[in-house]
Amino acid sequence: MHSLSPEKSSMPVAKNENNMVWVRHKNGESRMRLNRRDLLLGASAAGASCALPGTAFAKKASRIDTLKPIINPELRMWNANTNERLSSVFWRDGNFDVQELRRIDWFMRDWRQAEVKPCSRDLLWSLAAISEAAIRDGHSGEIRFLSGYRSRKTNNYLREIGRNAARNSLHIEAKAVDFSFPGIPVEPIFKYAKWLEVGGCGHYPGSFVHMDTGIVREWIGS
Repeated sequence: MHSLSPEKSSMPVAKNENNMVWVRHKNGESRMRLNRRDLLLGASAAGASCALPGTAFAKKASRIDTLKPIINPELRMWNANTNERLSSVFWRDGNFDVQELRRIDWFMRDWRQAEVKPCSRDLLWSLAAISEAAIRDGHSGEIRFLSGYRSRKTNNYLREIGRNAARNSLHIEAKAVDFSFPGIPVEPIFKYAKWLEVGGCGHYPGSFVHMDTGIVREWIGS
């Protein structure tokens, strides 16, 4: 059952009549993932106000800032390039776990050059939020990790062989991640990531989602 998006999968959808955020399941059943009270509590704890889903194209505070207090800060990932697996809780007792961050940064390294750069922490929260939604919908929540940090050398190499790599990709700054979830179509993952408004989101049909912490924007890749 794929339930990560409006109507057919699990993207949060606002119901105007009661300001609740719902998902529509394949069998027609609607189940609430986060209600308005949850969102407001998160906003209060984060010192921010919460906006319901909409389209935005300028950088602003993301919904992740609002939702952090109610996100389970756990990541389980499989690296499709190196076959490594990672299970990590990166936030404990109100602080980042520095040792776990080092493990995550190594996992998300440029594996071709064996270079490491600290990744954007908002990406971790965003991945954790999407993973948690997948678990609630009956999936394992394990992330199929494709690309995180890229050195300039690797980025140039990918451009030379015709891969989807921008000249000044945010992967070079460790502010982008390409990923998918086994057993879940790419489109609902893209819609959920876009709803978080953490930055840019690219939908590569049948393949993966790109998510970064740059300007809020969206595109369909090939």
